[in-house]
Amino acid sequence: MPIHSIPDLPRMLCKALEHAETALCIHDDSRRLLYCNPAFGRLLGHAPETLVGRAFDELAGAPRPAQPAANGRLETLVRCHDGRRIWCGIASTGLDRAPGEPGLRLLALTEITQSKIHEVLLDRLLEGMARDEAPERLMEAACLEIERLLPRVSASVLRVNAGRLNPLAGPSLPPAYLQALDGLPLGDGPGSEEAWAGEIEQHPLWSAYRHLLPPELRSCSVTPIRSSGGQLIGCFVCYGQGAQLPCATQQCLLDICTHLCALVLERDQARARIHQLAYYDDLTGLPNRHLLQVLAGTELAGRQGLAVLYIGLDRFRQINDSFGRPSGDELLRTIARRLRQACRSEDHVGRQANDEFVVLLPACDRAAASRHIARLKAALDAPWRVAGAPHNPSASIGVSLFPEDGEDFQTLLRHAAMAMNQAKGKGKGRGGHVFFSEELERLAQERVALESALREALARQRLHLNYQPLVDIREGRLRGVEVLARWRHPQLGNISPERFIPLSEECGLSIELGRWVLREACRQLAAWRRAGLRVPEISVNLSAGDFQDPQLPAAVLRTLEEHGLHGADLTLEITESALMEADSDTLGVLDQLHELGIRLALDDFGTGYSSLARLNRLPVQELKLDRSFVRDLESNSTSRTLSDAVLHIGRSLGMTVVAEGIETPGQLRILEAQGYTLAQGYLLSPPLPAEGLAAWLKARESP
Repeated sequence: MPIHSIPDLPRMLCKALEHAETALCIHDDSRRLLYCNPAFGRLLGHAPETLVGRAFDELAGAPRPAQPAANGRLETLVRCHDGRRIWCGIASTGLDRAPGEPGLRLLALTEITQSKIHEVLLDRLLEGMARDEAPERLMEAACLEIERLLPRVSASVLRVNAGRLNPLAGPSLPPAYLQALDGLPLGDGPGSEEAWAGEIEQHPLWSAYRHLLPPELRSCSVTPIRSSGGQLIGCFVCYGQGAQLPCATQQCLLDICTHLCALVLERDQARARIHQLAYYDDLTGLPNRHLLQVLAGTELAGRQGLAVLYIGLDRFRQINDSFGRPSGDELLRTIARRLRQACRSEDHVGRQANDEFVVLLPACDRAAASRHIARLKAALDAPWRVAGAPHNPSASIGVSLFPEDGEDFQTLLRHAAMAMNQAKGKGKGRGGHVFFSEELERLAQERVALESALREALARQRLHLNYQPLVDIREGRLRGVEVLARWRHPQLGNISPERFIPLSEECGLSIELGRWVLREACRQLAAWRRAGLRVPEISVNLSAGDFQDPQLPAAVLRTLEEHGLHGADLTLEITESALMEADSDTLGVLDQLHELGIRLALDDFGTGYSSLARLNRLPVQELKLDRSFVRDLESNSTSRTLSDAVLHIGRSLGMTVVAEGIETPGQLRILEAQGYTLAQGYLLSPPLPAEGLAAWLKARESP
């Protein structure tokens, strides 16, 4: 039936308005309330009977809330009787009246605070994150939104980092109070692992800080901010006027803000971690090479001079091999800490790679750099304990200066690295320092050219071998021959082994060179024997890198079998210094070679720091007295004493002892008197090509 025909309709509609759960009111054109239902009074916190005749704007409070057009809808903030502001959806319906009578509107108010605050804050924070705003600014926006809705509340956000508090925002709190909280351990201030609410006056946490707060702030609530993994990353702290605790609506708002703040803080943590990984070394915490370049660019832009120090630890691998990688890592952290402590506040310390560091010294000339280096070396050389024993680390340092040695950082860094490599060679890897010079640049260019030539020589087999006899001076017979690699370049002429052998080790060619020497020496020994020449054995020098190769025993065995030779036909020589630094893998290779029947000789004996106890456990059958002792035999009694001692050490360990580098009859007489029986040197025979050795042998065998 038509609605106007329903009996007693006006009374029924009035009753429905009174009992409706939706807040309803009717006002005239002047926005003065003519009617409001009980739900309207409950929503805004007023007794309904006190509302009629009052302006809707007065009840809602300033600023004047917006109002939808007739038969429209909008969302706006409305102030409640207790001062709170709530978000409401307001639907407006125009009520028809007789012509000439004032218009009326029916307003229906629905609280949407929870959904609206989430929407407003989410939009604000996401927009701010998209614009890459600082977390402090975003946290301040969240606090201001809470304070806009809860006028009697002052909000703040604390970050929790490594168990300490760091205020990010507190727009309505005194700066002195926030400053007092900065750096406090969690538990010593208004931060908490769990949610908490109470009165400030009665809680001991505020005993040292409550005097910094306005007296009207008497209560506090703390809501933890947790990451998606459950880690405590911050706290949302609200201070209230009076002693009241947060109501359910207020706590809901805090929960919403806390969730959104967690998004911001987690994103900031992720950005900080990415920045840390991109610009800082994870082991030492020092700037890495990328950040060093940025820092150097800033210093170079000032045109005030700059010293670049390239620092390489000496014998770092020995720490890793002897005590394990954790000890090596601890040494790197110790060196990083010492460098930071020894440098000025304006200096920059970074880790370049592995055991190499870079220090930038702004406004520094050569003289000042020398003073700084002395201070750094004193710090670096201080004893350090590893595995309960003292160790004395040292470092080699290369220095380049701006603008003398380069106009850009990459050039300066390259020149400093070249100087550091020179320092390692000059000081034999023990704490030297070298300033870059044009001579170093020239040597580096020559080295690059020589490396290229060496690669080509190996590829095209342009090296050759010479053979130096090892003679039993007591019986006058040939004991064996030592194989010596030689290189004659078409343009550069004869290149000394003292140049190309170390070069092969530096550029990774030592194993290839060693394999070639081994194959060619075995081929030649087999050829001599087929020709009827009695050459008992050959002795081949290999680099430390060769003995670190686990494939060496198999390669040696294949080569011997290929030429019909046996293990007893071959002696392999390793330098004393290389053997003393040998790791467990190298010792395993030596044991395998020994099991093949191959003799092992310790070359240059007396120049290193051999432990006799260790030497006795090594599979070494022969010691070769270093030629530096032989050279001074006639003029230096200490050399004679040392040569005599080496002979007795070798014999006591059951080893053969060889004297090499004999050039004068006087040297030979002294060695014979001491009891040496095996010798080699220019006095007996210089190194000879294969044909020359054959002629030398035939001449000795002829009557």
